[in-house]
Amino acid sequence: MNTLKIAVVSSRSRFCDPAANLKHFSTLTARAAKRGARLVCFPELALTSYTTHPQVLHVAERIPGPATAALAKLAAKNRVYISMGMAEQAGGKYYIAQVLVGPKGYMGKYRKHHPTKGEQKAGFSPGQDFPVFAVDGFRTGINICADGREQDTIQAMRKRKVDLILHPHGNGLSLGRNAEEWTRGKTVYFVPRAVFARAYVVINNSAGDTADPDGKQSYGSGALVINPLGQVLKRTAQKTRSEKMILATLVRPLSELIPAFEMRRLHRT
Repeated sequence: MNTLKIAVVSSRSRFCDPAANLKHFSTLTARAAKRGARLVCFPELALTSYTTHPQVLHVAERIPGPATAALAKLAAKNRVYISMGMAEQAGGKYYIAQVLVGPKGYMGKYRKHHPTKGEQKAGFSPGQDFPVFAVDGFRTGINICADGREQDTIQAMRKRKVDLILHPHGNGLSLGRNAEEWTRGKTVYFVPRAVFARAYVVINNSAGDTADPDGKQSYGSGALVINPLGQVLKRTAQKTRSEKMILATLVRPLSELIPAFEMRRLHRT
């Protein structure tokens, strides 16, 4: 049996200020590492704060690049893996990307497959690939926000036999006014996805308010971990929008969670 302790962070970011956000993430990562976390997960577009304001494209970076290099140093210093969302510029196009770095450096990225109409209008293009990463023996895939409402993304995760799906968000208050409401709402469609993929699903959102040129953007906060049985392993249940961090220990293989007779039934489906 392998185990993986994860820290799922619902963080606040400053608008289009990667340097300030990386400094803040350094503090949160060190805190997670001291609590024994091996993988630290940050939300969608955390490096810039989630936004569709045109200015986000001005701070988009190549991947790998300066931001991932700084993040890799942070991972090495704390001996952890880090997943973080950022805006990517590549070949004249822009993507909503989630990068993964580890103690030995940059590991790779996932580009959001289903950017919303607002994100596409802002200039973001859809991704094409479903990479799988090895995190302490856990086959790890990534989906981002609106990907969670599409079947091709979860089918790809099942086909690739991942153990763990990282699923960051950048949801405003219309999808949950606080952490309790947001995480409760996410269980409705993420529980079936976890069961279908036979994988852990790690879900987190941005927190608090972010000032931007149009005023401010508000996020509901929240973090949630669902196991391959569709059970909620841990979630934030506070009726607040402040930053939060939950820790959970994952185990593999799946047989450690499911009785032998249930495993036989699953293999027949």
